[in-house]
Amino acid sequence: MNAVLENILTRRSIRAFKEEQISEGDLNTILLAGSYAPNGMGLQSWKFTAIQNPVMMKKVNEAIRQTLLSIPVVAETHPYIISLIEKAKDVSADFLYHAPTYIIVSGLKDNGNAMPDSALAIGNMMLAAHSLRIGSCWLNQLPGLTHMPLIRELLTELDIPENHIVYGSVVLGYASNEPKPADLRKDVIHIIR
Repeated sequence: MNAVLENILTRRSIRAFKEEQISEGDLNTILLAGSYAPNGMGLQSWKFTAIQNPVMMKKVNEAIRQTLLSIPVVAETHPYIISLIEKAKDVSADFLYHAPTYIIVSGLKDNGNAMPDSALAIGNMMLAAHSLRIGSCWLNQLPGLTHMPLIRELLTELDIPENHIVYGSVVLGYASNEPKPADLRKDVIHIIR
């Protein structure tokens, strides 16, 4: 099998990491791979904010936790959000899976292609990481919280522009355990000839 296809078919989401930090060179390679993702009209209106500082990582995690705790649960609250709020009640909850590196992908609010652009960039980063034997996992808490005051304050501290919103994020690090192989894919392919 060709190396690109093997990389795609063997990548797994990792949620348990070693403390060891990834190298600067590997981080730069992963970010570069993200920057080469297809993007609408070639605008490259995204920003990749990589965090490796442990103090800032704790600050990000706590901002996510506190913001989730501020969300009122009503009848329309999605079950996924309710599960995150429940998790946030634990003061030791870690929404970044104790990973040593966290990348926030933001983009212009008024760019209609920003979400797919960001998703493709994160996909490239995750595949690049896997090719370097670095684990990754897409995290989706921040997109729904970007408008919340504590998160917006954090994003400003991280130099993420006011006219940007977060479309996704990814954690990176060395897997603490060997991931199990992917399950066989479900019946999702349909070809009309």
